[in-house]
Amino acid sequence: MELKIIKSKIGNAKITQIVECDINESMPIILPSATPDEMKKIEWLKPPYRTEDYLMNADSQAFFVELNGRLFVVDTCVGNEKNITGFDGFNNLNLPFLEAIAKAGFDRHKVTDVICTHLHFDHVGWNTYKEEGEWKPTFPNAKYHFAKEEYDYWRNEGKSVELLGPIEAISFNESIDPVVAAGLVNLIDMDSDLGDGISVKPSPGHSKGHINIHFNAGNETFIIAGDMCHHPCQIARTDWAAIIDYDAKESSATRREILGQLSGTDTLVTCTHFTSPSFGKISGNESKGFVFNAIDKTDK
Repeated sequence: MELKIIKSKIGNAKITQIVECDINESMPIILPSATPDEMKKIEWLKPPYRTEDYLMNADSQAFFVELNGRLFVVDTCVGNEKNITGFDGFNNLNLPFLEAIAKAGFDRHKVTDVICTHLHFDHVGWNTYKEEGEWKPTFPNAKYHFAKEEYDYWRNEGKSVELLGPIEAISFNESIDPVVAAGLVNLIDMDSDLGDGISVKPSPGHSKGHINIHFNAGNETFIIAGDMCHHPCQIARTDWAAIIDYDAKESSATRREILGQLSGTDTLVTCTHFTSPSFGKISGNESKGFVFNAIDKTDK
């Protein structure tokens, strides 16, 4: 099997999405408010973001961004051979992700930066890979940027969270601790400038220290917004919170605030699980509903 590779260009940035797998079957569990009857009320929501039966389509994917001499990887999916107890669809995967990186034209040893918008297991998995029974950094010459508030939360009190705590404890052991031990982790503030037109901004709610990644790519700017939204339907319905949100009220407030700031601007935005075409501009307002205007930036 070959993984889907999607190449796009925004401004002077080259973007490559490597799709690990779809997460369609998980979406009704993650977003229980997004029933087919409710989805039908969002008139602008068309395929490929939904099926003909008004079920959600979504992907687990990583974004490789080439900009100003640096190669970024934003969010690193689930990963192979990870122990995701209780999430059987993600447990002990065996997918040709490393092969897809090479096929996309990248040398993983030349990745300069890895940014995880948050530290849930499906955004950190390919931080590491297993070799001869040991977890090793997938991108051994990169700096791995984690929000300190997010890292400290899962390192400490987050382990007691009923739904995700035990899984995150395992995920830290498999996907976080090895890159910390290798001296590759850079703990950052939630509002930080990483240089060369790349910065992070706070977007809390889905997780304690969730961040959005902003890219200034010359004549265009874009944001990779992690799980601020799991699906474009949450742009229309900012009150639809994910069942695993750290703070559902805060996640909704974050969506309202950030979408309000983006509405009517030329800034492109995507979230990590948006299927392709993944980027779009925001219009509308909270009272009448925000709209995701998809723009296909893929190379033809």
